[in-house]
Amino acid sequence: MPLMKWRLFIVAAGAVVVSSSLRAQDEEMVPTAAVLEQDGDKILLDPKVIFPDPSEIPTMARVQVEFVELSHEKLTDLLFMADPPGADATEMRKQLQESVKRGEAKVIETLVCTARSGEKALSESANEFIYPTEYEPPEIPNTVSIPEKDKGLTPEELKLLRILRTPPTPTSFETRNLGGTLEIEPTFDDDGKVIDLRFVPELVWHTGETVWIEEKDSEGNVSKIQMPKFYTMRLSTALTCREGQYVMAAVQSPKDAAGTTDFSRKVMIFVKCDILAVK
Repeated sequence: MPLMKWRLFIVAAGAVVVSSSLRAQDEEMVPTAAVLEQDGDKILLDPKVIFPDPSEIPTMARVQVEFVELSHEKLTDLLFMADPPGADATEMRKQLQESVKRGEAKVIETLVCTARSGEKALSESANEFIYPTEYEPPEIPNTVSIPEKDKGLTPEELKLLRILRTPPTPTSFETRNLGGTLEIEPTFDDDGKVIDLRFVPELVWHTGETVWIEEKDSEGNVSKIQMPKFYTMRLSTALTCREGQYVMAAVQSPKDAAGTTDFSRKVMIFVKCDILAVK
């Protein structure tokens, strides 16, 4: 079979040409070389190099979720003055940033995660908090050897028996992640400018303990059955947004110093999607 050659593949502007040659081997055409020519220089490439169609290269979405805390009155003012009302909250976010600079608002958390269209992604910044959920009740050993005495046990010996009583013993545990979590699933339209976004941001704090049972033995040893208290700010929704625009996804109430809901303060949750081109 005669030797076959071809030399035509313009990769980019600037006289960049890829040349290759084929030779017959057992009736199968096999690439023997690929050469990248640019500005007169030649670079030998791997024969298996494939130059994909740019339209087939997957793009990615970077999802940015911001939690901004402010007073209830300031929130009402921002919503009332928003004109015209619409999905684009970029201008509102700019106004809120000015309040942050003046100390009238505070950014309490920013979560960012990147994913390809149609794929799920998860970002976590968390501390694992392990706590008991089930307890065995206090008990004494099933078998205790007591010396036989005609006059019975002395008060000191009875005191020693009470020490053998075990406190409530945890037997089952659970783990709760404390911190920030963001789960996303972006889907692009055909033009790659509009994003259908499913996302679940969550912030979790450990705010204290609730004591259910507390006992003190004769020696002054204290045993407790207690359960932790958590404060959670969580949003699970699906929305549509344009590239680079902010959307106000939700408003929630933060916790106060005691770990309970503070209705005098509010947290605005903003989300923005940026489409990243793979180059």
